[in-house]
Amino acid sequence: MTTTRVKLITVFFFGCLVMLLNVGTGHAAPCTPGTDCYCDKVKTAGSPIFDANLLLCEDFEAPTLYKNQGVGNGAPYYGPWYDDLGLTGDRGHNSYWNRKYGNGVNSMLFNSGEPAGPTLGSLCGFSACTGMKIWDPTNRWSANAYSPLAAIYTQASDFSAEIGTITPPRNAAGGGSGVFDGNANFVHRYPLGSSSGIKGVASWATAFEVGMTMAVAYPNNATSSGIWGTSSVSASVKHNEWNTVTSPNCGYDGLFIFYNQQSRNSWPFAGFIGSFGDCAGSGGISPAYCAQVVAIVGTAGCGGGSTAIQWQADTTLYQQTRDWPEGSWGCVRGHMSGIGTTSSRHRVWFTPTAGPNAGIELLIVDFTYNDDAGSNIDNRQGYRGLSWNGYANTNQGGGYVPTTQLTFRYEDNVHLRAGTPVSCSQIGFGGSGGGGTPPAAPTGLKIF
Repeated sequence: MTTTRVKLITVFFFGCLVMLLNVGTGHAAPCTPGTDCYCDKVKTAGSPIFDANLLLCEDFEAPTLYKNQGVGNGAPYYGPWYDDLGLTGDRGHNSYWNRKYGNGVNSMLFNSGEPAGPTLGSLCGFSACTGMKIWDPTNRWSANAYSPLAAIYTQASDFSAEIGTITPPRNAAGGGSGVFDGNANFVHRYPLGSSSGIKGVASWATAFEVGMTMAVAYPNNATSSGIWGTSSVSASVKHNEWNTVTSPNCGYDGLFIFYNQQSRNSWPFAGFIGSFGDCAGSGGISPAYCAQVVAIVGTAGCGGGSTAIQWQADTTLYQQTRDWPEGSWGCVRGHMSGIGTTSSRHRVWFTPTAGPNAGIELLIVDFTYNDDAGSNIDNRQGYRGLSWNGYANTNQGGGYVPTTQLTFRYEDNVHLRAGTPVSCSQIGFGGSGGGGTPPAAPTGLKIF
């Protein structure tokens, strides 16, 4: 069997600052999948937060992602990670993840004869099976010995289960620490020697406007692990990539949250639009169109001979060590409008979790560009999907310094829509569970 990879205006509050990010001892209340989890409310007509322009909502609350139940079931939750319904011997064929997003690259998958002595399900009977290897605190999926590149966490103790000094990220939706919202969140794992990679693809009809809101966290060992490189040799850490219509098997743009070997203070806000000329038939962005990129906040352009637009956060407004210290959930919002026109615009907002602007959303990236039919930018025909990705250059060789400790990236309440992004409050920031409403506008503001 052969597997394939498918598939600025900043507002300052004076006087008493009411912190929007409660760091108390509470936690997000569990939800009931199919009833009141975040994406249930987003997808249900009549709900106060129903989204008619939804491209993707994933809160990782499908019970088969973290419970041993549903073997042989169909939509919406299918079966657990080892379920081979539909293709006997293809371990994970009927798993929720494979049915919804397809399989990842081969390093994510069990090979023939694996896992040895599985606790549940049967051995993989193909050269590579389509169900992902998933780490679990009790090894229910029999994958822990095979360097799994993903996990589903359901409790605070999961965060420190492999590295005892890692603390559960604070600023969860309920105001405490651990899983951001509901019952579970997704984890990208970076074992020693592994570059990780694409874990599947979420697809939708072509969109020419995209808005993203999501919760993201990094553990308190991310920098010390070496995942971002060293002071002398920085390294890219890819995040989820957006799939273009023009280059469907190559044009994976790094939008909104990404890290592309820029200033250390800017991580993880340094990405790109365009294919760097390495996609068949793309040729990269022409110099005439590169010259029309206008940076409003942060930096953006095609410098250094690049044929892709590279962008980076304004490092006077945003500095990672001050505004988003490791070990805390953060809310990232992004918006692209005018895709495929002469008036395209790209913006990224972040709500600092610490420092003088904690709890105040900042516009940290804003630029415009010409994206008409002759531009040769690979997104000019729109976006059609998202690749769940976590590729890290540090462990690919070629002069990079390998990581020295296992590290992670955490995600939850990923909401993508064909329109402006929803608020951070809606996905759970501000002390409420997902689906909260924005707080009332404060009084006594001073605007600069």
